Amino acid sequence: MKSVDYETDFDLDAPDFPESFDEISEEVLEKCPVVHSAALGGYKVVFRDEDIRTVAKDWQTFSNRFGYEPNRNGDDNARLFPLEIDPPYQARWRSVLGTHLGARTVALKEPSIRAHVNDLLNGFIEAGECEFVEQYASQLPGRMFFSTFLHVPLEDLAYVQKATDEAVSIPIAEGESAEEYGARRQAGWNRVAEYLEEYMRRREEEPPRGDIVDSILQGVEMEDGEPAPWKHKLFVMLDVLAGGMTTTTFVLAGLAHFLATHPEDRERLKADPSLHTNAIEELLRYYASILALGRTAMTDTEVAGHQVKKGEMLMLAYSVGCRDPKIYENPNEIIIDRPITSNLAFGWGSHRCPGNSIARLQMRVTLEEMLRRIDDLQLAEGVSSISHSTVTRNWDSLPLKFTPGAVESVDLDAGRR
Repeated sequence: MKSVDYETDFDLDAPDFPESFDEISEEVLEKCPVVHSAALGGYKVVFRDEDIRTVAKDWQTFSNRFGYEPNRNGDDNARLFPLEIDPPYQARWRSVLGTHLGARTVALKEPSIRAHVNDLLNGFIEAGECEFVEQYASQLPGRMFFSTFLHVPLEDLAYVQKATDEAVSIPIAEGESAEEYGARRQAGWNRVAEYLEEYMRRREEEPPRGDIVDSILQGVEMEDGEPAPWKHKLFVMLDVLAGGMTTTTFVLAGLAHFLATHPEDRERLKADPSLHTNAIEELLRYYASILALGRTAMTDTEVAGHQVKKGEMLMLAYSVGCRDPKIYENPNEIIIDRPITSNLAFGWGSHRCPGNSIARLQMRVTLEEMLRRIDDLQLAEGVSSISHSTVTRNWDSLPLKFTPGAVESVDLDAGRR
């Protein structure tokens, strides 16, 4: 993106965007709040906090039902509900998910999540070094869903994790067309959907457990009063599983990166647990994992004074909006006691991430256990790298070193419900 007119030629997948994220975000927020891109068939990007919130709340003008990213054709095998539908049908499904993903219900999962956190730390704590993304950040979200929510064998996780990464996190390859890129990612979604379909068919024949899967299988009414079809239930499971497994990886890696690079703040957090909640909100802001999510204009309109034609896709750059200097003083710095009253990291409006309480809980438990068990955390030799894949920011590697510690006994059945 260097030496480029951002306002007319912007690319969310440009390789130097993650490399210069702070600088590019600062420039577009100041100079061009809405830009055009010719990549992936064409789209516009909205950057500023106020404009993002305005578009996100207006689902009648800016619809989700035509996909969440450019060139997103999807297919009848693997769509993402409730992400790719609008109210009121979307609201019914969100209400179902809210019953199981709200803060009070999720809090009951803490013993199980804490057990998995410590089991993963046990895997490398004696060595005094780790590749944190591979050995922890990419593992915990999947373990949490597989073991804590779905109660399915952890040996299945590697297959589903790989397919999910291919669906969400792979960057566009050099010379690859938009159609080829979309087909490659869709193939990943289809593999996840095949796994979930088999699991849900099996659950349909079993006695109910009163969990999120049972509620999804029970379903909701569509706008015409008819019950939701089977595939819509599958699409909801796909969204819950894949969304939770991929986006949390980035913020968990960000947390570890912060602890390794801010030793004074690390000591403050270790000495004063009352700082943890606010620090987590700040880290979620700074390391926001959603690069951008799309809406399609249903009529000719305008955003921040820029004309938008009917049918055009707007990508809402939540990660950049989290750096808006009109909202946050010194936005490219981490200030652990910065007051944050409304975190844009989870999106906004009716499609705000329903799993935000799960992400916060994983962050809190990870912070507590890393502060308790790991001393002198530092970046190790090796490449720490970040990439973008249109929708997500992806931490590809994060080598760390620290004073070796002791393995602790862990009960992975703790708190399972």
